[in-house]
Amino acid sequence: MKISYNWLQSYFTKKPASRRQANASRGGLPKPEKLAELLTMHSFEVESVEKKGRDYVLDIDILPNRAHDCLSHIGVAREVAAILKSKISAHLDTESPSGGRSSRRSEATGRGATSIDIKIKESELCRRYIGRIIKGVKVKQSPKWMRERLEAIGQKSINNIVDATNYAMFELGQPLHAFDADKVDGGIIVRKAKKGERIMTLDGQEFELDESILVIADEKEPLAIAGIKGGKKAEVDENTKNIILEAANFEPVNIRKTSRKIGIRTESSLRFENEITPELAEKGMGRVVELLETDSDHLGALHLSALRCKAPKSGKCGYFDFYPKKAGQYKLGVHPKDVSKLLGIDIPEKEIIGILERLGFSAEGGSASGGGVKKINPIKNALKLAKTLVGKPYKYGASVTFDAPDYFDCSSFTSYVFAHSGVSIPRMTVDQYFFGEPVDEKDAKPGDLVFSNSGNGKIHYESKEFMKGRKTKEGIDHVGIYLGKGKVIHASRYNADGVIIEDLKKSKSFKGKNLRGFRRLAGEKDDLLLVSVPAERLDVRRKEDLIEEVGRIYGYENIPSKLPEEVLIPPKRNDNFFYADIIRDILAGAGFSEIYGYSFAPKGILELANPIAKDKKFLRDNLLDGLRKTAKENIRYFPAVKIFEIGRVFAGGNETSSLVIIATNASFFEIKGLVDGNHFGQNRHNGRVV
Repeated sequence: MKISYNWLQSYFTKKPASRRQANASRGGLPKPEKLAELLTMHSFEVESVEKKGRDYVLDIDILPNRAHDCLSHIGVAREVAAILKSKISAHLDTESPSGGRSSRRSEATGRGATSIDIKIKESELCRRYIGRIIKGVKVKQSPKWMRERLEAIGQKSINNIVDATNYAMFELGQPLHAFDADKVDGGIIVRKAKKGERIMTLDGQEFELDESILVIADEKEPLAIAGIKGGKKAEVDENTKNIILEAANFEPVNIRKTSRKIGIRTESSLRFENEITPELAEKGMGRVVELLETDSDHLGALHLSALRCKAPKSGKCGYFDFYPKKAGQYKLGVHPKDVSKLLGIDIPEKEIIGILERLGFSAEGGSASGGGVKKINPIKNALKLAKTLVGKPYKYGASVTFDAPDYFDCSSFTSYVFAHSGVSIPRMTVDQYFFGEPVDEKDAKPGDLVFSNSGNGKIHYESKEFMKGRKTKEGIDHVGIYLGKGKVIHASRYNADGVIIEDLKKSKSFKGKNLRGFRRLAGEKDDLLLVSVPAERLDVRRKEDLIEEVGRIYGYENIPSKLPEEVLIPPKRNDNFFYADIIRDILAGAGFSEIYGYSFAPKGILELANPIAKDKKFLRDNLLDGLRKTAKENIRYFPAVKIFEIGRVFAGGNETSSLVIIATNASFFEIKGLVDGNHFGQNRHNGRVV
């Protein structure tokens, strides 16, 4: 991605602290070449630095794992701030649906907003859709500063409306689009295209669509190929007076397939196909509205939708927000000792916390201003949190990500409680059973998991995802958290109140023969650092990911190299390979050449379900057939052929090793001497005759 140095500079007003590399800085940033070096060492490879007029452009190789948050200037700025131990001076967080930092002006001009009719027919492919009407716009040339920044990174300036949507995308990473509201017939519909439908895109190309392609349409025809390219019909031009702004989030796989099918790859599709968080849509909408307000010559005539819309899903106030599955805050925990163990160097806990906070990992909210990293005891925190959830209703198959903490089933309850205490455990009950260490009932402690076979649910006898193949004869279908003193807290469909605390011996789910034992989460005695993962960091899902973040910002060049201290145990000798190599040496010394034949053959005992060719339908049951064929083909070119093969054959349904030797124009006694003479019969290795 191309990043404007001046644009990046706008987020920094003070010189970075404690960085000798940044001595020669320009108002907060090191010189472009030094900045490129720092980014290459800590974040991404900078392929080039090019001077463009009064600006410099950094061509940064953003890999797919960081496309979620760093295909944007603000994403790269966050990285720079973390490396330089600095702060971003311009925070672009917005509140729904405030329209950004200019909310007071928007409220003053909120009168007169019309309704907006939007229907989402493909909620699995459209994860979020925000639509907003703005009336009385004046289409003109963009401000000089905006044109310069866009043109520096290779983007052609169109007009103030289109440029504002593009600017917001390159700043935040959220694609946006503007439709001429007066060219839209009826409302906006997000649906799949009809077979044979056609659309002419903004660049004048015409495409025929099919039922797999998601489109943004009105009542008559498609207006845009969702997430990829806008259409000509509702194009914003010099006559546009009223616009509909779109900030959406689309399912990445469908966008990638559509992009390849129609042969269009845009800056918008690049971001969607690598996946971005739906939370970004709100920030993108707020930012583009702010840019339009700032650029408006006649603020009194610019009618924005009402700020505090009471029914955003209806669109009646000119603002529509479809967001059916909002993900909960993702939390992770990491022990400082785990950081040192994995990286091979003792990094002070204070520095670990500082790095995580500068990267936006915090105790609450997933932003650097959210209260910092929190140090907790995981078991104590889990017990405390579990008790606050008493009375939450039961829902079979409740998702930890989307349903919690409003609904739970038994295993999502335990998974959620421990995840929000910094401990990741498997989602399914039977996997949780195998994940923990067995504990006798008399030794059970608060925080241990307790399992049962209630006889009423779906009984599992084998692990599903964690350590597949492990089995239990008794069967598992229910789990709770032991509170101590004979009490258990759990979520069950048979509890009228959902999550409840019960006496273990009186509970229908756990009493008597139903009880299947206790499990303890090993290694969770010490305090750990609990963080909330920023919504845009979709690449961070394990504690190892957090440790990697610490390592790269700390600087891998600051980690000294050390030789392994473990005792290396020599591998046990494999006799099959050992003696096969000896035979190869003997035969090669006698003038033979080794060949490698196909393991597939035209005939045999074991037939392949999906053969690679008609004459290779079976696994070979001997080596001789293939070796004969090879010898026959070579005898035409050589006076004598001496070849051998050592390989696997599948005779009688069993896999065995085999050796075959072929020599043409050789006497019986020559072969006999090879087999039982000095070459084989008299060669001894470690007391064994080869």
